Parts: sequence; structure tokens; C-alpha cells
Amino acid sequence: MHEMGIASEVIEAVRVEIARHPGARPSKVGLRVGEWAGVDVESLRFCLEVLVKDTDLDPLALDIEFRPQGSELDIAYLELEE
Repeated sequence: MHEMGIASEVIEAVRVEIARHPGARPSKVGLRVGEWAGVDVESLRFCLEVLVKDTDLDPLALDIEFRPQGSELDIAYLELEE
């Protein structure tokens, strides 16, 4: 299940970004997932929830924008709370 690897990469990207903003806490990460990216969206959501549970990132909300006929998989945005 490569969704666990994707979720790990998303968490790493979140950690890199929050390191640039001392004192900020991530509240939501938005992803764009294309239909042809080969990602099971619900599995990705589950993997991210498992990886952030009981960590300093818990609860990190996930917003997934599914794009029909697209092949992208990228982070669209990260919301931070100061």
C-alpha cells in the first residue's frame, strides 16, 4: 500500500513547513489528487490519520481535492494556527 508512503511524505513536508514558523501549529493540509495518480483517497486519509494519532500533529485535518482525468498528486495548501 503506497498510500502509507505518501502519507509519510505529506507529514514530512508539513514538519518542514512548520519549522519555518516557530510556535505555529498545523490545522489542515490540502491535497490535490488526480484520478490517474493511482491513489486510493480513502486509504490515504486513513494512513494519514494513523500516522498523526497521538503525535504533536494530532488532530491534523485533511482536505482532498479529487481531480477527474488528472495525474497530479501534490500539496495544495497548509493552514497554520499561530
